[in-house]
Amino acid sequence: MAAMAFAQQQSSVIRVPVRLVTVPALVLSPDGRTVNGLTAADFRLLDESRPQRITVDTEITPVSIAVVLQANREVRDYVPFIAKTGTLIDALIAGEGGEAALVTCNDEVSVAKPFDSGDLSAALRKVVAEGESSHMLDAASHAIDLLRHRPATRTRILLLIGQPMDSGSETKLEALREAAEREDLIVFAMTLPMFGKAFVSDTFTLEGLSSKTDRGGFRVGTDAKHLVQVLDRTAAAQQKTDPFSVLTAATGGTQIHFRKQDELEGALAAVGLQVRSAYVLSFAPDSPTAGYHAIRVEVRSPSAKVYARPGYWLR
Repeated sequence: MAAMAFAQQQSSVIRVPVRLVTVPALVLSPDGRTVNGLTAADFRLLDESRPQRITVDTEITPVSIAVVLQANREVRDYVPFIAKTGTLIDALIAGEGGEAALVTCNDEVSVAKPFDSGDLSAALRKVVAEGESSHMLDAASHAIDLLRHRPATRTRILLLIGQPMDSGSETKLEALREAAEREDLIVFAMTLPMFGKAFVSDTFTLEGLSSKTDRGGFRVGTDAKHLVQVLDRTAAAQQKTDPFSVLTAATGGTQIHFRKQDELEGALAAVGLQVRSAYVLSFAPDSPTAGYHAIRVEVRSPSAKVYARPGYWLR
């Protein structure tokens, strides 16, 4: 009887899964150098102003990246040299064990390359710029659906390439932002200049593969100090309403403007640096409250600054 009572008691136990939240955090010195060798003791993470117990992982996780490319007549002069970046995206962002998908948008949204087949470089070379509209939000929503089915253990990235605008989409920006936040995606944007508006150039260089002491295999070139300025502008973009500013600021990503081939290549290298040099902070929230949680990451390193997404959704 005692054994039966014990078994009944055990069967009545409700097991609640504990969600582990991961937060990539990039730490840079004032001159744009990555700060290496930090441990959990060097970070402080606040969830709704409550300090959390964290662990820090410095291992590079496999990447799934969905590229959304504007491909209408408005950007037809840019598409040929964007098409040359497939190998850079594979090498600098996706990396070893990574995978990429390509979604194009104009009057329609098309999956030019799914995750499980095809070659990104070949798919980019086949893109034809046509049509008048740019269903960027619909395309981004479709890309998020593709990423949603990739394992949560991978770093999942949405890369937008085009103008920070939308015409004709049914998807609303607020719903898209929430979907990106709920899926723990990082959104990066390579921004083309708008017709008739001034262009701001942000260029970067990498000095190639360096010693094993440089995390991620990259050593920052002297121009990478501009990455700090770009990240600061992205963080301040909360007040802006264009899709690229909203999505990158909400997910801890970066928006970089370009107008020439070398600037685009440098921007992709900077994104690769950000992805591969980030510390991954993990914690189990001590508050069971469902909904959006604002977080803040601090680092105990003199003069260094940390960049991380501002929040997450707890289901």
